[in-house]
Amino acid sequence: MKKLLLIFVLFLGALPAFSQGNFDETLAAEYYRRGEYDKAAVVYKRLFDNNPTNNFYYESYFNAMTEIKNFKDLEKDLKKVIKKSDKTGDYYKIDLGYVYILDGDEKSAHKEFDDVINHLPDDEEYISYIASLFVHREQTTYALNTYLKGRKILKSEYAFISEVADIYHIRKEYQKMIDEYVNLMDHQPGSFEEVKGKLQQVVAEDEPYELFRKVVLKRVQSNPDNVTYSELLSWLFLQRKDFNSAFMQLRALDKRLKEGGRRLIDLAGITTDYREFDLAEKIYQSVIDQGPEAIFYVPARKGLLEIKYIKVTETANYTQEDVQSLINSYQEFLNNYGMARPESGEVVLKLAAVEGLYRNKLQEAIDLLEKFVLSSGNKQLLGKAKLALGDYYLLNNEIWESTLRYSQVEKMFEGDPLAHEAKFRNAKLAFYNGEFEWATAQLDVLKGSTSELIANDALQLSLLIQENTVDSNDAPLRLYASAELMIFRNDFDNASKKLDSITSQYPGHSLEDDMWMLRAQMALKKRDYSGAFEFYEKVYTKYGDDVLADDALFKAAQLEEKFLNNPAKAKELYEKLLTDYKGSVYGVEARNRFRLLRGDAVN
Repeated sequence: MKKLLLIFVLFLGALPAFSQGNFDETLAAEYYRRGEYDKAAVVYKRLFDNNPTNNFYYESYFNAMTEIKNFKDLEKDLKKVIKKSDKTGDYYKIDLGYVYILDGDEKSAHKEFDDVINHLPDDEEYISYIASLFVHREQTTYALNTYLKGRKILKSEYAFISEVADIYHIRKEYQKMIDEYVNLMDHQPGSFEEVKGKLQQVVAEDEPYELFRKVVLKRVQSNPDNVTYSELLSWLFLQRKDFNSAFMQLRALDKRLKEGGRRLIDLAGITTDYREFDLAEKIYQSVIDQGPEAIFYVPARKGLLEIKYIKVTETANYTQEDVQSLINSYQEFLNNYGMARPESGEVVLKLAAVEGLYRNKLQEAIDLLEKFVLSSGNKQLLGKAKLALGDYYLLNNEIWESTLRYSQVEKMFEGDPLAHEAKFRNAKLAFYNGEFEWATAQLDVLKGSTSELIANDALQLSLLIQENTVDSNDAPLRLYASAELMIFRNDFDNASKKLDSITSQYPGHSLEDDMWMLRAQMALKKRDYSGAFEFYEKVYTKYGDDVLADDALFKAAQLEEKFLNNPAKAKELYEKLLTDYKGSVYGVEARNRFRLLRGDAVN
């Protein structure tokens, strides 16, 4: 190693344009990197002496000296620097005190620290700077004393509120921290969001939560007209998923401010996401009870329909009577409000889905959407309706009508994610028809989509085609594509036969993991959640390095969470995805679900 370093040094010395300063800096960095701190300290000391305003050289020298615990020489050097310094001497005096701490001489350290604080100027920016230096050297007590002394100097009890609260947080002095944040909101009413951001993780713990809840509750009772504290209290309840208490608080606030249910609609949406359907229905109903003149009356009616839709489409426990009841509710909504309202567009899309996918009334779904397309003035909803029409025409074996609708959306929304979705569906249609070359050309374009999910789907389908057409025998892939189309059309028996024929005619084929994913998709449609999980498990265990592994893992975790009622297993699978597949397109959602299941705060 020494020989290598010598060659390195000789090489640098041979460079004619290489300055002594650059040489020393490179040499010092190499010593430091190798852990030869004594040698690094000598060179950095020389650099700092020649460049006394260069903070990098100083910090590097300081760190190297503390690494080798040469406190006595460092103390002498700091004292020399302090003598030569003017206002910047405080910086070095704090570091001198820190050296005394490291050397076990706390008395001398406190003397240096106190001297800095006792000579603070009437300068808010400089006071904050000194406090930050104490924090940098992990001297939070002195940082706090600096801020408190600064308040007296500036004659302002509201100075440095956020900074002082942060220090109390570090020191786990929660009551004092809370008092500071409350003072901040009193002094700066616009700081509500800042306080929420700082407290979000803190109030996940029982002690600070209870302390803060009591303080805020007292403020609400003593200042009933101050909306900020009522909002903060309801926010606190949400952090602990105490949705009932949040509902009572927000209902009272909504009534006082005559908001027509704005905050309640937001709360109902959160409780729906948490699958607290009974409470969500109660919250929506409280808005409806305000009467049709309430601003959010119609969104509340739509919210109730959304819950009924979830119960039918995302659970296994539904009957055809439930489906018919949902259809009747949708039709009643449209009879009352027509198709022009923004809420009505979503209702039409959901009603068509129920008719087409859960009652197998494809023509009714198509007729409804065609009528909506003619009457809608909302371009985004119009695009979604045309995409749905493309799907239902495909289910109805009207291929030309299907590709026409997809192509219309591509043209309407050029450059938009909705256009990318339409292009992907057209590529998928070509795949179903065995037009692999044309499908691949479309998918290559979509790999650069701004929608990460579409880009990922395009990449997976493109790889599927590429891997299974290399030997010019694309017969297995044609069988596979045909089976996938059958599953899309809910023709499960024939789809199973197609997949079985691939297994029997081409044993051990590279399509095996893709077929398991397809069988999982079929099991999901049949509400066989345990069966679907088993297929996903085969993929991510046997083909852990395959492109489908993270997809299978994420979907298996969703099954455990939403349908198999095993949140602990779901959390385990989400964590495995985050650990084993760091670049996964599902990473963000997996992290959010993992934190939710772990009990982290609600955003």
